[in-house]
Amino acid sequence: MMQAPIQHGLAYRPDIDGLRAFAVLSVLIFHAFPSALPGGFIGVDVFFVISGYLISGIMFRELSQQRFRFADFYARRVKRIFPALILVLGSTFAAGWWLLFDDEFKQLGNHLLRAPLFLSNFVLLKESGYFDNAAETKPLLHLWSLAIEEQFYLLWPLTVWGLWRIRSQRGLLIALLWIASMLWNLYDAQHHPARDFYSPLSRFWELLSGAVLAYWIHSGASGRLPKWAGSSETRGNLGLLLLLAGVTLIDSSRAFPGAWALLPVLGAALTISAAGGSWWSRLLSQRWAVWIGTISYPLYLWHWPVLSYLRIVEGATPAPGLRAAGALASIFLASATYTWVEKPIRFGMPMRFKTAVLTAAMAGVGLAGYLSVEAEGYPYRAVMAPERVLNAGDIGHDSFHEQYKTQLHPCADAAIQQDSGVWLGIVRCFQSQPGPDIDLLILGDSHAEHLMIGLAEQLPGLNVAFYGKGALPMRNSPEYSLIFEHVFKDKSIQTVIITSMWASRWEERQSSEQIEKELDETIRALMISGKKAYLVSDTPQFPFDPQRCKFRRPLTASNMCDVPADSYRSQRQIYMHTLTAIRESLPQVGWIDLGEMLCNENACHMALQGKVLFRDNNHLNVLGSRYVASQVLTQAPELATLVPQARATAASIR
Repeated sequence: MMQAPIQHGLAYRPDIDGLRAFAVLSVLIFHAFPSALPGGFIGVDVFFVISGYLISGIMFRELSQQRFRFADFYARRVKRIFPALILVLGSTFAAGWWLLFDDEFKQLGNHLLRAPLFLSNFVLLKESGYFDNAAETKPLLHLWSLAIEEQFYLLWPLTVWGLWRIRSQRGLLIALLWIASMLWNLYDAQHHPARDFYSPLSRFWELLSGAVLAYWIHSGASGRLPKWAGSSETRGNLGLLLLLAGVTLIDSSRAFPGAWALLPVLGAALTISAAGGSWWSRLLSQRWAVWIGTISYPLYLWHWPVLSYLRIVEGATPAPGLRAAGALASIFLASATYTWVEKPIRFGMPMRFKTAVLTAAMAGVGLAGYLSVEAEGYPYRAVMAPERVLNAGDIGHDSFHEQYKTQLHPCADAAIQQDSGVWLGIVRCFQSQPGPDIDLLILGDSHAEHLMIGLAEQLPGLNVAFYGKGALPMRNSPEYSLIFEHVFKDKSIQTVIITSMWASRWEERQSSEQIEKELDETIRALMISGKKAYLVSDTPQFPFDPQRCKFRRPLTASNMCDVPADSYRSQRQIYMHTLTAIRESLPQVGWIDLGEMLCNENACHMALQGKVLFRDNNHLNVLGSRYVASQVLTQAPELATLVPQARATAASIR
């Protein structure tokens, strides 16, 4: 995250450098060892407060002294931000040229194009979703926070300049802006979590918290503290408690930022307000903390690409020792960047057109990203050589969903189609033939969806359909109410296949007894309505990416395509007891076991017979769907003998 410029006209505060150290080390530890510090990502929010405080304080003083100039403000930003950022972006691009496959390098180019424009948060928001690739495989993902900060500083100077001409009620107006952003944050936390995380509107209140504190001090109000505000020691201690609560109580399961972000934001503000007058502030002023704080900006920039490339090369979470080495390497690179790049460019190297040269260099970085996107990731690079391909088959989601667009039809029932909505540019319900009569219906989430292509091809005489929702496929699930109402009434539907990413859905509902009851009732209702029901187990979830199975990536000789069968058995334990109990109570229910198709006694396979079968670590690709569908007909050969209902009716009339 950002380290604000040296305080022009403000007294230097070593404790603020120490607070930067707390922030950046929290983020570093969280990214290297998430379980060790589950809330370490709040370090970014601490940085927002520090930045808002320091830079707003500089503006307030310069405006009061009639020395503020927009050109000077943005020139300082360029000289502060660009040198280290250009180096890290260029290094990340160079490493990607050697290490990343074409689709990965194209995505990196897209991020590289947005980084100089400070739009990373918007492109990441657009990419966010169920099928987004893992955050750890995006080397520039961390620049979302830098983008939000710079978006703030595009608007905030003009806002402050306008407020300074109003004179009266400046503090009140700044507070109202804080309230508006906070309310936006609280609303999005409940309704649009991804937007809440990446939107500047839901994050500006954090920077404004620092601005409010700076104005409070600038206006002299800090000398008129009420008794409840306590001493500097009290505020510092409370700030420490809030920060410690943030890194321990907050984790990735929380709706964040939301109200939870008040812990780090208020903790940082109270720590700064103590002005070095607490033991916590004195601890932050220690030499080692000040040194880490001094290199915090390049350390933030370096640490994520280093850890991300380790994850990419390994194809799975690296060993703890390797992650520790990556963290130490990031500190070394940050120190070198500060010493040999940042300080000389900012404080030495007198150059008349320094700002223009840095801006041109940053534009060149953006151009490299643009060309990478236009070149589709430069597929002729050495990393894409044929000898590096271990198994045939597409990975990633584009080709799979393109198959849906080109070979399948949106579901014919208008109400179901409307209920499904549009997702990834396509309607989320499909059928293999355009007619209204459905013969075989697949119900479930994306782990039901990935069976559709294969079964449609294996059963060309039937109209196979998929109706999907991100929930367990049960009649009393609110998401499925319209679907089951339609299914029970539709006499053409003869057979219903029910499956899901069972283990994950189980964790959402938490009560196995309740799930068993509701799933049992659902299947009984299907049988009463004249349907044949099949339960299907889930596919294995692998601890590595399919790139590791498809390609031989540079720097690693690993071509891991298997996991021990015991790991799959442990995944199944959470749901198999329930599915088995339903099968025992309802022997008429069909059973299809995907585990038997993809696993033997010793291992489960991501690739078979020279073909990779998965497009990420848990979803089948087109080849996988075809393979599994062929095995489904081996386990349930009666599916191949189904006669379409419409034709059967016509034959009976004749």
